[in-house]
Amino acid sequence: MRKANLFIIGAAKAGTTALSELLTSHEEVSGMAIKEPGHFCNDIYENGFSKEYQNLLRWSEEQYFEKDFEKRHMSFIKEIKNYNRLVEETPKSAYILDASTAYLPSANAAENVFNYNPNAKIIVCLRNPVTRAYSHFNMALKYGKEQRTFMEAVKAESKLKARWGWEEGYLELGLYAPQLKRWLKHFDTKQVYIVWQEQMLEDANQVLEEIKNFIGLSSMFKTPNNTVHGSEVPKSKIVSKMIGGIGPKVASALPNIVKQKVKKIVLSKPDPMDKEACSFLLRYFATSIKELEALLNKDLSHWKEI
Repeated sequence: MRKANLFIIGAAKAGTTALSELLTSHEEVSGMAIKEPGHFCNDIYENGFSKEYQNLLRWSEEQYFEKDFEKRHMSFIKEIKNYNRLVEETPKSAYILDASTAYLPSANAAENVFNYNPNAKIIVCLRNPVTRAYSHFNMALKYGKEQRTFMEAVKAESKLKARWGWEEGYLELGLYAPQLKRWLKHFDTKQVYIVWQEQMLEDANQVLEEIKNFIGLSSMFKTPNNTVHGSEVPKSKIVSKMIGGIGPKVASALPNIVKQKVKKIVLSKPDPMDKEACSFLLRYFATSIKELEALLNKDLSHWKEI
């Protein structure tokens, strides 16, 4: 039986989608019909999700596997038989990629993936948790999921333990050290490769050369497109509420040319993060960054000031 043997496990908003597209452009790497099948993070999906997140996700496992496998970004496949079907439907190649960002914060995913395939290769994308949080917030604004200011949102989340699919996890998803420890407990360091977002932006070819050697590919990746797609947010709270009310199902049905025209009218570039929020996040993540430095023996001084 064929098995997924290459995993991008997160972090969310750290370049995982762009990297998965680069990897699957290689002839020796195949991507599944669902980019993030999310099967191995059963602790995240076992208690369900909020109505708002369910509406955004639009996922019915039963309905999906009754039809032809349509391309989609994310799901949470509960049944191993269905995950195996997804793998079997993936084009044959040396590597089959599962790029589920929910795996990094999951308490169970590392052990579950190890039990499924102990020889798997694991890629982790990490980004300064301060800028990751702000990028995540802007995405939530874009999809009508957030009406608070950034400062209001992060202060509120600092008082609770955010749950995937219930709260956004602006802070929780940036606490990398304990998340990585779970994976390094089960997988040898030779099986884990970390992509630092800033290095990917500065020298993508060098990073891809290292990934090629890490995976063991016989040829180099195609020259990456260095275009960076910045965040977009609604131009007003009224627009944000409209986007949230329309829903992703209606939006996805619109022709692409129409969506592009609408985006130009209703979306704009976000403002820079304000100093108060930046200072708050630098203090919040200080201990976690120190833990990550110790865990990986890496100097992350550039993350400690924005």
